[in-house]
Amino acid sequence: MKENAMPESLESSLILKHFLPYRLVNLAQNVSEKFAEVYQDKFNLTVPEWRILVHLFEQASVVEQVKEAEQSNATNKEGKDNVEGKAGGISAKDLTVLASMDKSTVSRAVKIMLDKGYLVKHTNENDKRASLLKLTQEGKKLYLAIAPEALKWEASLLDVLSASEYRDLMRIIDKLDNRLAGV
Repeated sequence: MKENAMPESLESSLILKHFLPYRLVNLAQNVSEKFAEVYQDKFNLTVPEWRILVHLFEQASVVEQVKEAEQSNATNKEGKDNVEGKAGGISAKDLTVLASMDKSTVSRAVKIMLDKGYLVKHTNENDKRASLLKLTQEGKKLYLAIAPEALKWEASLLDVLSASEYRDLMRIIDKLDNRLAGV
């Protein structure tokens, strides 16, 4: 930490209201609990189901954007193969990393989402031992119904910040993320 970042009286004692890890965990927990009301009450989703839904939708959107770009530009065969492989879906193992959840949590949520008709599972053509998950049309509709409400909730939370404060917050979060990642 840079010199004089904290008052001298606080440097030698741990006071939770000034301890960043404690404050961040509490903030994240509060945000998660309040935001969960958006998708739990109206759409009957759990936190893991919401995270899986969003990651699968984002992955599918990225793949579609890449495919569109490839169709309008000449591409090499290697790039095309990579996109086609990704277009097949995401493995549950990859979802554990993307959604920051343990394997058993992802597995339970995937089973529930398969039963609800939000996901489809098929064999990975590149590795016959693995399965890939993809959103069904019903899953995509669910995402499209929740996303505007999620963005509205986020805007309501952030309306206490100026545009400059928001940019600073995002920059600081990125800086701390990079520090923890060893970048």
